[in-house]
Amino acid sequence: MQIRNKSNYTKRSLFTRQCIGDALLALMEEMPYEQISISDICKKAGISRMTFYHYFYTKTDAVNDYIYEIFEAYSSKVSGPVSIQLLFEYDHILQAILFFDHYAAFVLTLCKTGQYHLVSEAVNTYFIERVMPVYTGSVYDLYFYSGAMLNIFIKWEENGKKETPEKLAGIIKGLIDGEKEKSRKYVG
Repeated sequence: MQIRNKSNYTKRSLFTRQCIGDALLALMEEMPYEQISISDICKKAGISRMTFYHYFYTKTDAVNDYIYEIFEAYSSKVSGPVSIQLLFEYDHILQAILFFDHYAAFVLTLCKTGQYHLVSEAVNTYFIERVMPVYTGSVYDLYFYSGAMLNIFIKWEENGKKETPEKLAGIIKGLIDGEKEKSRKYVG
């Protein structure tokens, strides 16, 4: 993700960047992503093109920034370093489901508009930057966990959240515990 003025992250710049992200999200619900122009985003956000380019090079940079801010908010909710052991705990799984449920419309819109890869890349980046430095296991564990969590979350949202968040966290916890047991058979 390339943002032009990262050092200029004031409350005002955050608000402006969120307006740009919200405008882009609204436009993605109205038209195909490829057809959305910077001018469309600026008009919807009520800003000038100069303001847009003050922060971003492309609309994809704006989407990535929006995703980045979601993960920053998530990180501030998680106390201490995030370890794989913490990630495997029921309470953490539930906390993640409840937190990201607030952003379901955004995630589902990205998926519907063919931008799933942006969400996937953001999730992988989060795990590599935030978890890998304190993790002593395999990077494959992180990719397994992040991909599974993302795909289960998306399917749960698409299916209308038929299970409660608590039930879904229990299902995920059971899958993880089962997979950890199975994986021990294949380790040296």
